[in-house]
Amino acid sequence: MYPRTTSTLAYDRWLVNGLLICLMFSPAAAQDAADTANESDKAVPATAESNVAAAVYPLAVAISGDDLYTVDLDLPGVWKTEAATGLFAEGTKLLRKPMNRPRCVAMHPSGGILVGDTATREIYWIESANAKPKPLTNGYLGIVMALAVSPDGKTIYAGDAEKRATFKLPLEGGKPELVARVNARGLAFDSEGKLWAVTPDAAAVKRIDVASGEVEDIVTGRPFQYPNGLCWAGDHGYVTDGYGKCIWKFTPDGKTEKWYEGDPLVGPVGIAVSDDSIFVADPKQKEVFEFNRETKEAKARLSPAAK
Repeated sequence: MYPRTTSTLAYDRWLVNGLLICLMFSPAAAQDAADTANESDKAVPATAESNVAAAVYPLAVAISGDDLYTVDLDLPGVWKTEAATGLFAEGTKLLRKPMNRPRCVAMHPSGGILVGDTATREIYWIESANAKPKPLTNGYLGIVMALAVSPDGKTIYAGDAEKRATFKLPLEGGKPELVARVNARGLAFDSEGKLWAVTPDAAAVKRIDVASGEVEDIVTGRPFQYPNGLCWAGDHGYVTDGYGKCIWKFTPDGKTEKWYEGDPLVGPVGIAVSDDSIFVADPKQKEVFEFNRETKEAKARLSPAAK
């Protein structure tokens, strides 16, 4: 450690004051800073691979039939849940190596999953269990927070928190192209091919016409405390609210209501939907909860886990 001098102490005070100002006057900027710091700086080097046999920090989910895929940020890796939970893809705790900080997941139309990894600034295709991750963007993107695949299965869409924008690239990989200046933290397509995005900005939910790049503000006025994930279900969508400990429902005309609040949710983040259920990853509970869409009854899905 260097000695604490008058100049370094003054700099520390200046830095703290600057951060406080950001927190007081720019909630979106504060959330951006927190998310960026969490994704970029939390990774730490290690000398051995993970041997954990239970979820550590489940952050994002995707569903395909009866198969549930869960991104575990701190394991790191991806779990697959059928009748039981097992490790589908193991990452590494080696700094800046593939799958060191997996953050988001989507189903790949040809099989397997797509995973956004913030440590390597990459999107990977993991074709099957224990398969080697295939990079798709050559590290062009920054901090990928959300993924979605177009209804025709030909294009990947990604929300980049560092560039505060949404990009697209071919399913087989390539250089991403800008779609819209939308700082998406969750993405989902509706039946008409419009892309819905949840953001940390004043317009919390936006609808993107991916053909023209036109963006509509749908949900405004900051009804959510800390929006994290988004999914679309027929004629409405759902958003997780980490600080609100709840799931919101919203409609295309911008109306919102709390769909579920409280126990067992403590800090909900990732969300996915099927015909009958809503799946929510809650890292504070180290669990993914499945909610029946009719009764709202919740049940844990990751326990017990086995490697």
